[in-house]
Amino acid sequence: MKKAIYSLLFFLGVGGAAFAQTEQGNWLAGGNLELNTAQKSTRIDISPTIGYFFLNNLAAGANVLLDYSKVGDTKSTTLGVGPFARYYMGLSMVRPFLHANIDFTSNKTTVASVSNTFTGTNYLLAAGIAAFLNRNVALEGLAGYSHTAYEHQKGSGGFDLRVGFQVYLSRAQMAKVTK
Repeated sequence: MKKAIYSLLFFLGVGGAAFAQTEQGNWLAGGNLELNTAQKSTRIDISPTIGYFFLNNLAAGANVLLDYSKVGDTKSTTLGVGPFARYYMGLSMVRPFLHANIDFTSNKTTVASVSNTFTGTNYLLAAGIAAFLNRNVALEGLAGYSHTAYEHQKGSGGFDLRVGFQVYLSRAQMAKVTK
């Protein structure tokens, strides 16, 4: 129980050094969530990330893509995983950053009980802003170009706008959480 309370406190930003979120050796975890419902249409997209700061302001890690959509009788499920890299600029509570990621995906589409599965890739090149709410939590906005291509199909891309959050944990916080 004590470990769970410490973990919660650190995720809420009670511990840690001020303004040292993007120092070498620190971690970040978070992601984006999209929910879109309309008449005869539903889309849920969850994109969690976890990363490590290999250098000051430079993080790299893994992201996962989980996407479900239904439009009329057509259902589509996409699962993907891949690396990302981020470079933060500045030392204020609002920090711009550059972001790049690629996901290796598998998409299953079902139309009237006929299913097809395709593999492909999706990449995103974006710029963003991390607005720190406290020492450890930031709301983020990203805007950039996203492109998806599946085997034996023409790829497509366009403007991508995302909103999400990240939790930043220092080495000391990670040591206390994992004890």
